Order: sequence, then C-alpha cells, then structure tokens
Amino acid sequence: MKTILLSSVLVSSLGACATTSSLGLAREDAATSSVRLDLVPHADARRSFPAVITAHLPTADRLAGQLRYELGAVAAVEVTLCVTARGEVESIAITRSSNLAAFDDSVLADAKSWQFEAMPGPATLRTCEQATVTYRPRA
Repeated sequence: MKTILLSSVLVSSLGACATTSSLGLAREDAATSSVRLDLVPHADARRSFPAVITAHLPTADRLAGQLRYELGAVAAVEVTLCVTARGEVESIAITRSSNLAAFDDSVLADAKSWQFEAMPGPATLRTCEQATVTYRPRA
C-alpha cells in the first residue's frame, strides 16, 4: 500500500503499474503539509518507486469550501503517477474520478510540481504507480 499524506492530502496505492516497492517516508513541514509514502511490495518485487520529497495541493486548498460542500469531509481520486529518474512527475492520469471535475483538475495540475527522490539509472528510466489521492480540507 502506498500512502502520501499532504497536509490535508492522503495518497494510497492501489497497486503498481510496472513494479512495487517497500519504503516509508514521513515529512513534516509546519507551515504547509506533512507527507507520508508507504509502499508494500509483492513477494517478488524490488524497491523501485522513489520516496516523495515535496507534494502539495495548493489548488485544492483554494477549493476547500466547494469540496466540503459538494463532497463532504473527504475528496478522493485514483491516479496513475509516473516519475522520471530525476524524481520529477512525468505524467499523471485519472483512473477513477472524484466526481468533482474541479478537484480532479487540481490534482492533475498540482501533482506535476511534486518532487520525488532521484533514482539510479539512465535518464530515460521512469517508474509508475497507481495511487489514490485523498484530500481532507483544513478546518
């Protein structure tokens, strides 16, 4: 299971696109957010998905009132997230909508600026994971 917790955002893995891995990360940033990423491997898998360094959803923060009104206390969207060897998000695609296009669009836009740890290997290397981004608006 993969989890990224961003201030009020939680990302949980559904499975791996190419591989799965095992690592844990907890990062506290008092002013903005906390991030947590946990991956649970398949029995024959090697660690290959990099740890998250920065991950925020500022656009979702601006939509917090609308999200609470339309979706309640939690908004969630399932995505496929692909990261380059440099730790940059190469692509992100919605695999299951939150049923609120504004939130889905905010995740797509904001996730492109997330940063992950660099991975050893050629510059053309990329790894992908399926994940659920769960957002809890601040009180």
